[in-house]
Amino acid sequence: KEGERGRRARGNGAMGKNGFLTPKAIANRMKSKGLQRLRWYCQMCQKQCRDENGFKCHLKSEGHQRQMQVFGQAPERIVQGYSQEFEDSFLQHFRTAHRHTRISANVLYNEFIADKNHVHMNSTKWLSLSSFVMYLGRTGKCKVEETPKGWFITLIQKDPDDELNDKLKQKRKRAEEADEIRHDRELKAQVDRAKKMAAASSSGGDKAVEEPSEMLREKSDKPLAFDLQKNRRTLDPPQDGTNGRKKTTQCFFDAEIEDSGDAKARSTHASSRSSGPKSAMEEIMEQEKVRRERELASKCWLAEGIVVKILAKELKDAKLYKEKAVVKKTLYKQGRVVGELEHRKSGAVVQVDQQHLETVIPKEGSTVLVVAGPHKGRRAVLRGVDQDKFKARIEVLQADSGARETWAEYEEICKIA
Repeated sequence: KEGERGRRARGNGAMGKNGFLTPKAIANRMKSKGLQRLRWYCQMCQKQCRDENGFKCHLKSEGHQRQMQVFGQAPERIVQGYSQEFEDSFLQHFRTAHRHTRISANVLYNEFIADKNHVHMNSTKWLSLSSFVMYLGRTGKCKVEETPKGWFITLIQKDPDDELNDKLKQKRKRAEEADEIRHDRELKAQVDRAKKMAAASSSGGDKAVEEPSEMLREKSDKPLAFDLQKNRRTLDPPQDGTNGRKKTTQCFFDAEIEDSGDAKARSTHASSRSSGPKSAMEEIMEQEKVRRERELASKCWLAEGIVVKILAKELKDAKLYKEKAVVKKTLYKQGRVVGELEHRKSGAVVQVDQQHLETVIPKEGSTVLVVAGPHKGRRAVLRGVDQDKFKARIEVLQADSGARETWAEYEEICKIA
């Protein structure tokens, strides 16, 4: 009996040694309360050690070695991720607790690290709280002040309207860059064609340039029919000694054509085509052509005599990029609007697509031309400019009702030469 009691006692003691309510377990939980040393914390394993010996043992553990292998594959990406997470959580606590307060950076940091599960600073790219505070001030997220009592920071509140305007500006910038990239090749090809034409005209003189023409068919109300027996003829040898060079006979269509009469026959054929009635398909094609011309004219804002800025990067070598030029003529080529421009300084003449041109806003009090909008084609006087909204206040000159003030976009008005 005594041996059995001893075994039971030893068993109860062994069971209680590793239990949850044993003195050692309670002491360990009491020691782990509150914050520990930051240098003895492993962010990769999310483990807090109480002393240097425990931290050294943790560094030699198998789990920590595996985490270090993962870290060695992409150290910069992992550190950047921890830094971004630390910054976001710090600013979120700042917005929640002290949104409109000027507070010491040390006080705010102590409030932030009260949560034991926060991302520790030793895992970020900042070596100290001072460097992190200076980063917040440099990026414009906080207003930073250095005083004898330490660093003080204030959260910068951004206006929603300002954020919206910034987004609009960035969107416009991206759209302009996309347009420039999309039309680079077309403009380059246009410049090459212009150079080739100029070289051909200078070398060939008055040599005519052949251009493709549209194929036309003869129209007639009568149905097409062939009578092969009525006017059938046989080929007879020539009697005038010309060997058949001047006059030939066709046995099927009863047509005698002389070499000297070809031009006359062609002119008669063309006049018969023009005078004949138009088919339904031709009428539809003409209507579609008129519609396209009207649509292209509605999109055109170029006008003779206005000053525009050239934004074609292909003309950098010619020193015409971002230079001002005067519109001399507006051309319509292959569904595009092309302006014939004269450079104000050098006098060089170049043809540039409308999409690579920009309106020029003069100084206040100058006369401008309204190139788009309800007052398109009228002259106006520039009275003011709102740079935040990209609008201009103009006074439209009307002959019947006098002057009228209104607001217009930058793209709707242009300087007059």
